[in-house]
Amino acid sequence: MEDKDNEIIVSTHDTFSSSDIVQLIDKKDIANLRTFIMEHKAVDIAQVLEDMSLRNILFIFKTVKSEYTAEIFSYLENDLQQDIANGLSDEEVHDLVDELSTDDLVDFVEDLPANLVKKILQTTNRNDLNRRVTINAFLRFKKDSAGSIMTTEFVELKAGMKASDALKRIREVGRDAETISSLFVIDSSRHLVGVLYLDELIFSNEDTIIDEIMNDDFLSVTTEDDREDVATLFKKYDIQVMPVVNKEQRLVGIITIDDIMDVIEDETTEDIQKMAGTTPVTTPYLKTSILKLASSRIVWLLVLMVSATLTGLIISKFEFLIAAIPVLSSFIPMLMDTSGNAGNQSTTTITRALAVGDIGIKDYWHVALKEVAVGLLTGLVIALFNFAWILVELNIGIIKNTSTVASWLIALQVSLTLYIIIVLAKFLGASLPMLGKLIHVDPALMAGPLITTILDTISLILYFILAKAIIPGL
Repeated sequence: MEDKDNEIIVSTHDTFSSSDIVQLIDKKDIANLRTFIMEHKAVDIAQVLEDMSLRNILFIFKTVKSEYTAEIFSYLENDLQQDIANGLSDEEVHDLVDELSTDDLVDFVEDLPANLVKKILQTTNRNDLNRRVTINAFLRFKKDSAGSIMTTEFVELKAGMKASDALKRIREVGRDAETISSLFVIDSSRHLVGVLYLDELIFSNEDTIIDEIMNDDFLSVTTEDDREDVATLFKKYDIQVMPVVNKEQRLVGIITIDDIMDVIEDETTEDIQKMAGTTPVTTPYLKTSILKLASSRIVWLLVLMVSATLTGLIISKFEFLIAAIPVLSSFIPMLMDTSGNAGNQSTTTITRALAVGDIGIKDYWHVALKEVAVGLLTGLVIALFNFAWILVELNIGIIKNTSTVASWLIALQVSLTLYIIIVLAKFLGASLPMLGKLIHVDPALMAGPLITTILDTISLILYFILAKAIIPGL
């Protein structure tokens, strides 16, 4: 007899590559190909399909049952989905669409060209007119609204039902629902009156009326609510599913945690792109054309180029100072870079805190004063180090001072400018994202290039004003 303690446990999550699938296709080994697809997770199959030719991908979708390929299809990038839909017959498209969940189908359809949308809706129309109407209704929701990401595949129960009838209802429709862990109780007018959890239902008496065990203190959102605000609610209350109601408080759909994960990823990507000074691009980098990438960046580059002429004008305005003390020009890049870096530290921190709901507009003065305090502390340390370092640079000849002004006076003037501009940068870094939130502009727009441009201008003006005030004879 084998010693069970020495048994080797083999993980079912084995690694594979596209070549493993291609070999089966080349051999026309359809039976093993179907088994291979069925035994592996859809998301893993979708990942390797991205590296395969369209001909081989279509072979899979034509030979493997649509109940398996539909889930794989939902994980693919939109452009590959379009290629597959174009490569399949109307009947094959119908079978595939029929297996897709409503929210996955809407995600697919909303970015399609008009001719392909028509093809998809026509195949849907054959056997399920109601579903076609639902898709059209989804497409009318704003792209960033809760309605655009919800699904209509959920279990609804009528108020006044017995627990036994509710369980029977779940057996009838639950298989096609997005989730059965949360059940939604409605009245005769479809108003949402409560949420019932499956575990409560299972352990209740068969004759119990569900109204007695449902939770009537529930969260819900409307179809018009911003999906980023919905994501914040999911995080704040640590929930897995959220009911969606219309303006009359009638239940129309639900949003699940997997939909919210996609929203969080999209919003984070968009914020990072905005903070980098580019127009958000939704397509994957390698599949985005050079023209699209260039057009997404050129606007901010032009703005920054124009703003750079402003700094040039400031330098020319104080050219007499540089002529008198040429060494002053050596420290301009350091001042501009440090002020921009200090400001970006604050804007990034505050933008993130606003995004996750850690702070709000009401916290402005608390946040601003805290950032100023941080600026006072960090600015002091950096200014003291900078003072010592400039003395070293000037005294050992790393930077040559050809003027008659004492090295310590130049070091003092530069370090004092640096100290003030760091404090100011922290204040602006806290204020600009808050201002964006107040005027309903994405706070991420206030980070990166915008604050850098503002601080570059302020740094130069302050630098030259302090030079005139501190250095005698200017």
